[in-house]
Amino acid sequence: MRLAIVHYHLQRGGVTRVIATALEALGPSIEKAVVLSSTEPAEPLPWPVAVIPELAYTDRASPALALRISKAMQAAAREHLGGIPDLWHVHNHSLGKNASFPEALKQLADQGTPLLLQIHDFAEDGRPGNYRRQRDPYEKGILENPETAFYPVAPQIGYAVLNGRDRDILRAAGIPASNLFWLPNAVTTPPLESGGPTARTGDRPLVLYPTRGIRRKNIGELLLQAMASPDHRYATTLAPENPQWKAVHAQWAELASRLGLAVRLGLAQASGIRFEELVREADSMITTSVAEGFGLAFLEPWLFGKPVTGRDLPDITRDFKDNGISFPGLYREWPVALSLIDASGLQNRFKTTARQVYADYGLPLPQGDLDEAWERLTADGRIDFARLDEIAQMQCLEALHQSREICLPETSPEPVATPAGTVETNARRIRQIYGLAPYREKLLSAYKALLEAPAGEPQGVPPDRVLGQFLDLDRLYLLRT
Repeated sequence: MRLAIVHYHLQRGGVTRVIATALEALGPSIEKAVVLSSTEPAEPLPWPVAVIPELAYTDRASPALALRISKAMQAAAREHLGGIPDLWHVHNHSLGKNASFPEALKQLADQGTPLLLQIHDFAEDGRPGNYRRQRDPYEKGILENPETAFYPVAPQIGYAVLNGRDRDILRAAGIPASNLFWLPNAVTTPPLESGGPTARTGDRPLVLYPTRGIRRKNIGELLLQAMASPDHRYATTLAPENPQWKAVHAQWAELASRLGLAVRLGLAQASGIRFEELVREADSMITTSVAEGFGLAFLEPWLFGKPVTGRDLPDITRDFKDNGISFPGLYREWPVALSLIDASGLQNRFKTTARQVYADYGLPLPQGDLDEAWERLTADGRIDFARLDEIAQMQCLEALHQSREICLPETSPEPVATPAGTVETNARRIRQIYGLAPYREKLLSAYKALLEAPAGEPQGVPPDRVLGQFLDLDRLYLLRT
């Protein structure tokens, strides 16, 4: 099989890591392969890379640019593979990073060559700027037929998704179940080096949040955890890189210090201690994020021999649970009393944000829907802590510090109370289900199905069908806007 893999860039981590893992897993199963990207790889890949500058992020869109991209991709494939690939494996085609790319891809789809479109993120999921970038050229008449560009449907076109939630969304939008392939990321965490850390960072048990402290990671809830469990220490590993979020991150650090909470933000970065040493020192690991794609944070710690505590994301963890992985240390929500915050101010910000989100996606927001959503959100005079924005979270923490009355979520145990047997069982199941060998089987199965499918003329589904499933006021987290 001759394979062409396509992505906008090959910067370190993220999709580039997925591509490298796929090539490693496929090994001798492919005769030839080439990776098409706008950049050289940050790390070596086992197959050649063809640099196509037009694949870079851009707002520009025109039939001429789309044709240029399509021709450049085909020319690069012929040069490295000796002909058009047997299959195109394309990453994040509909994310809105390159306004001409969906149209270029449509031209490839029209030729009948099998396509596997692997979706890691959706423009419809909290990325209105991306969504408008890819929709505007079609609404302005610069490009035509967005249905077949964004979500083409044909027997030889498949969609690889990270989880059951994404599979259900695409199936409900009109993608046939036979063309949807569950392809979770391979979890290939290497074993920790033997030996202990060079020095402990404190005396109390350490609960480590292996994350960069960006907004959706819900850092305020980590402070709430520290307030509720004063016998433990809490730490994140990295600080944000975006200057806007650096300032907010500094406010969280200042608040933790002022309230006397055992929380260190960006510990690995600030101390120079290697990540592996912090993991060895940690007694457990935590996640308080309000949104994830694949959900590596729920799996990787078990392979390190550490239990996972914190906030459950059922859309993400349901696949893991269905595959026999248990999470006794997770809670669904953490209700706090509205009386602890300026509820009127939060309500105004919630409504303003909701209107703006809908406007950004080009849709009206009925007033009645907004009022009803707020009532559901604040039933019984309480609200989930993660639904607050930073202003309200800080108000809540200040009030709780003064009252000294903390209520834990009903399903949240002590941070390190997970039985050792659970850790071992989970690690074994993760290797069985999410290791490199099962990843290879899933990927080859998808390739085989598409290669054997009869070629058909691509149709499409209205993109709004996907948007409508994401744009739900009950799913609105202010920390994601």
